[in-house]
Amino acid sequence: MKLLLSKGVDVESESDAGTPLVWAAGHGNQDAVKLLLQHNAKPNTENDDGVTALLSAVAAGSLPCLEVLIEAGANPNVKAGGATPLHIAADSGNIEVIKCLLKAGADPNTCDDDELKPVQVAAWRNNREAVELLLPLTSPIPGVSNWDVDGIIEHMLPKEYEEKSQLKEAASLKSGLTQTIEVSSEAKKRSLEAKSRGDDAFRRKDYLVAVDAYTQATELDPTDATVLSNRSLCWLRAGQAERALEDAKACRALRPDWAKACYREGAAHRLLQRFEEAANAFYEGVQLEPENTELVNAFREAIEAGRKFHGVNTPNSTQ
Repeated sequence: MKLLLSKGVDVESESDAGTPLVWAAGHGNQDAVKLLLQHNAKPNTENDDGVTALLSAVAAGSLPCLEVLIEAGANPNVKAGGATPLHIAADSGNIEVIKCLLKAGADPNTCDDDELKPVQVAAWRNNREAVELLLPLTSPIPGVSNWDVDGIIEHMLPKEYEEKSQLKEAASLKSGLTQTIEVSSEAKKRSLEAKSRGDDAFRRKDYLVAVDAYTQATELDPTDATVLSNRSLCWLRAGQAERALEDAKACRALRPDWAKACYREGAAHRLLQRFEEAANAFYEGVQLEPENTELVNAFREAIEAGRKFHGVNTPNSTQ
């Protein structure tokens, strides 16, 4: 990085995931964030989807990057995809990140596009410690009869929460392991509604909002592989390759014979520059759907990218 910066490369150059600062923050790389800021990277630059480095750091759960960015003047109340950093932190239940944001002036009374405050998001996720932290700072919400920790959690959690928790635990599927998961008709209905919200957010390129909706959907119905596939793509578009890979692998565990799941895994590996693993995943997809030109091209491109990356000459003939 120092060498490239010394040669005058544009510190604000754009990629699909945003500027180098957004990328570094999203990977939790504190040293890279510091170096880029020292070279006048702008802490509040947004990518095409409105995501800033601070939002990316919060999504990655990186407190060190978050602290550096706040010190550099990053806005803790930026809103992208209908959600603020505090909503994202409340969703994950990251207490230290929530405390850091509040100390920096994050507003706990801002609503997301679903008209939910961060404390409601934390309650929906049953992140009790986050609710305890946010509740005293939040103005009472109409419709919540008991304005205390238990009251808002009870208000936000769906009736089938206990069943949902059991399903979530049962959903940690392993390759080669067959499990039967029964999902109530009500849970399936609510899952489809959440999935629809995620699809709408994805079409608007509101990837973080889409991730939130897909997370709700998969918690309600952990048997739906398409939700994991969709969330994997959202993570990919947000530059969160590791999370995209995690969802892709979970998707393949649910549907090992689905070519799209192979494609999702390959795409995540490629973003991580693991070209051999990407090629293997794409090839497994090609074996499932030999006529799928998108998979065939992705397989060839992964091989070509791997050769270039490792400085290997490409043969003239097509293998």
